[in-house]
Amino acid sequence: MSILEKIFGDFNEKKAWREMEKRAKALPEDYYNAYKAMQKYLWNTGGVMDWQETKFIFTHIIELLEETAADGKRVKEVTGDDVAAFCDALAIDAKSWVDKQRQKLNDAIK
Repeated sequence: MSILEKIFGDFNEKKAWREMEKRAKALPEDYYNAYKAMQKYLWNTGGVMDWQETKFIFTHIIELLEETAADGKRVKEVTGDDVAAFCDALAIDAKSWVDKQRQKLNDAIK
């Protein structure tokens, strides 16, 4: 990967992240707070590592909350009472921080 690809790739990722966060901030307050809580949970539990997976999961959550707000539903009507389990299900196929650390340990010991 060239230096230009690194710079522009990084720029595009930051731009995409800012656009996602802007969409989230446009949600009604309760839905935005739910988004931030789910986001924090996924970060704190090592939910995702890869940028494309992260983008997919957070975009999915934002879209779901936009639809939920438009339909006048409460967040838990869509996620269920166990919001953590809902988030875990979204990230189930994503490579997590824990997965990365496990691989690192296994590679370090021959």
